[in-house]
Amino acid sequence: MKLKFNNGIAFNYTVITSAVAVFSSLAVGLSAGFLSFYLGRESLKGVTSPQENPTQKINNNEDTNGGQIKKFKLMKEQTMLVTVYDYIKKNREESKVKEKSGK
Repeated sequence: MKLKFNNGIAFNYTVITSAVAVFSSLAVGLSAGFLSFYLGRESLKGVTSPQENPTQKINNNEDTNGGQIKKFKLMKEQTMLVTVYDYIKKNREESKVKEKSGK
């Protein structure tokens, strides 16, 4: 629908409504973003990162055998999986033996 004024300017309500909807959506999105940023920043104001590396505590622990320092080292995944598998298999076999002896 077009509306014409005396000076010859025509307004299209569909275009105006679409522009208002786009700009209002943009305004709401920007204001929500700024509000979220502000609230997140305020909530984390008192939070600080630790001053020391937690793994250094592990590295600096003394071993009970002879007072030697035991260094921290990561386990290989394969070794860990084999250990867990053996532990589970051993417990299953023990539970089967207990079931047979209990009957």
